[in-house]
Amino acid sequence: MKYINRFFAVLFVACGLSVVSAHGLYDEISWMESRKDTVYVSSKGSDNKGNGSFASPFYSLNKAVEGRLLAGGPADTLFVLVASGDYYMDAPFSISEPSSRPVVIRSCGDEKPRFMGGIRIEGWEKQEDGLYRTYIPEVVRYGFDFEQFYVNGRRAVLARTPNADWFFVKSSQEFPIVKGDRLADYAVQRIDFEYSDWNSIKGLSRRKLKNMKFRFYHKWDITRKNPKYIEPDSARIYMEGKGMKPWNLIQKGSRYFMYDYKAALDVAGEWYLDRESGYLYYMPHEGEDMSTAFCVAPVLRQWVSVKGTPEHPVKNIKFEGLSFQYSSYKIPAGGEEPAQAAANTEAAMQFSFVENIVLEDCEMLHTGAYGISFGQECHQNKILHCYIADLGAGGIKIGEPYFRTSMRKVTGGNIIDNNIIASAGHEQPCGVGIALFHTSDNKVTHNDIFDILYSGISVGWVWGYNQESETKVPALDEKGEQAFVWMKMKSPSVRNLIMYNHIHHIGWGELSDMGAVYTLGESEGTKVCNNVITDVLSYDYGGWGLYTDEGSTGVEMSSNLVLRCKSGGFHQHYGKNNVIENNILGFGFYHQVQLTRAEPHLSLHFRRNIIVHDKGETLVRTWDKANVDMDYNLYWRTDGSPVTPMGKDFSEWRRRKEHHSVMCDPLFNDVENDDYTFASRKNIRKIGFKPFDYSKVGVYGDKEWREKALLSPQRMELFKKLAAIRLQQ
Repeated sequence: MKYINRFFAVLFVACGLSVVSAHGLYDEISWMESRKDTVYVSSKGSDNKGNGSFASPFYSLNKAVEGRLLAGGPADTLFVLVASGDYYMDAPFSISEPSSRPVVIRSCGDEKPRFMGGIRIEGWEKQEDGLYRTYIPEVVRYGFDFEQFYVNGRRAVLARTPNADWFFVKSSQEFPIVKGDRLADYAVQRIDFEYSDWNSIKGLSRRKLKNMKFRFYHKWDITRKNPKYIEPDSARIYMEGKGMKPWNLIQKGSRYFMYDYKAALDVAGEWYLDRESGYLYYMPHEGEDMSTAFCVAPVLRQWVSVKGTPEHPVKNIKFEGLSFQYSSYKIPAGGEEPAQAAANTEAAMQFSFVENIVLEDCEMLHTGAYGISFGQECHQNKILHCYIADLGAGGIKIGEPYFRTSMRKVTGGNIIDNNIIASAGHEQPCGVGIALFHTSDNKVTHNDIFDILYSGISVGWVWGYNQESETKVPALDEKGEQAFVWMKMKSPSVRNLIMYNHIHHIGWGELSDMGAVYTLGESEGTKVCNNVITDVLSYDYGGWGLYTDEGSTGVEMSSNLVLRCKSGGFHQHYGKNNVIENNILGFGFYHQVQLTRAEPHLSLHFRRNIIVHDKGETLVRTWDKANVDMDYNLYWRTDGSPVTPMGKDFSEWRRRKEHHSVMCDPLFNDVENDDYTFASRKNIRKIGFKPFDYSKVGVYGDKEWREKALLSPQRMELFKKLAAIRLQQ
């Protein structure tokens, strides 16, 4: 079998394995005139024989910058010009030293050069059962293992049962072994399942189920484990690790599926790797020709790793016009504990202690986990016009999801503009499109985020209000180990701008408790304005459009168009002094706006909003009891029914709560076709509503780029069918 891959060329050449070289004669490409500050890279170049010149290019980015980052002054920009072609990476592109000069790494061909973090898989042979298989000797000889696999650019499904949706846990027991503060530091769980759901593994030996894994669903995250002991004929497993969190229990009724065993390989598009024999099995889709199929198994966990130091950050590097594809992710040996937003999961492009890093017109595709992370102390960086898709977890992470004992300045001042983030959550459905953790002063603008399984944009990472007195807070020390620091708990996630984004078709009925835009903790100066949000579908509760959670404070949400969210257009769990104003909130399935906790302080301003619907409740939970400034809102039901806020007659509600609000038709042009411009402004003038141009949301640029941000009609129809099912459950 032949592998077009430098990783195995380096690792296995001494063993005599067959490797197809990625080098050869250099094709004629229109290069810029050769200069001393320009290095050339080609998929037919050589790191050993090349010198980086026009006539003798290098193959890898690492070789292109080697020894050159400090070889010049601040004005001497180093240009790395990359020809079109496929570059199979044997290691991440890595920088861990400061640069005294700007660096521009740029495509110079007609097509984006593709930096591949995987290997080609070939040599397929057909089996009698309709499967195809191929032998990978490195699996047996060197323990090569992978948990993602791709055929013709499409992510295949690691063999699972059931093939769609999930089964339900019958019962569970936990046996604490080592006590902890809030939960056991070490415990064993026994999980029992319905015997009838285990037909696919009855009679199988434990050896054949050695690598079998389980994904358990909680409300807003998951647990993934490889059980320590399986009893196939009793439909029972035993797991070990940390004790279960009270809010993330595996218990009767919990959803799950089991995967990564050969007996589950029974539908087209599934695959399985036999680690003992070295054979990879796959069941093709109709029309797939395995003799010509482009099959890839990911090898590298990261494509890019740039890490400076607190005293010497890496600065001024631009990546332009490049495509990075196929990164690997495997669940840890001890399993994967539940974590909101898949917060602790790594990214394929990882940056820390950096300034002025620019990713422009790049692609990040087919990841095992997150796409991009600007982690510790990253400032003034930009992600512009990038296509980030087919993601194992989420798209972009900014900042860190924990405090540091050093208490240095957090990440901030970054720009995420004009990007497409699509098809996320394949491995960790709780991944977020764009997650802002401990970070401030970022601008998230004009992005299209769609076809993902959890929240679109998440802002903040402190549960509850800022505290005046010092308390013992868990943090990480400079070695990355957990420690505790006495501090006044204060959220650093302030002044973030979330504007002109288009977020739609998210959730897909997989998890609960999500928001298209979700805020967490005190967030003074944060603005969520001029976004369009549609079609949010949770599994159970909590499919909201705008969601101020757990002490959100000082957040403005204004001039947003929010439609067709399962649990409503807006929800505040609890918070202070938030401004919810001049929004159009329409056609929630169960209700329209929700306020959960009544508190003594002013919770929010809710004014000059248009609430329109044809089913469900209008206002729910504590609007009549809470301390809220609400008035000058327009309510309307298109089904002809009267509006009854909190179950009350509208005239009575006006006398008690909203003296100037009205119940009348907002006079939209064409609601059935999502045209929310106004045929007349006569009625909205009664509440002082200011029309906003929502056509400006989402990505901008040429027609091809804007069309790339469209969800296919097939996926839209599938979402509708799934919504009909979930809303009946």
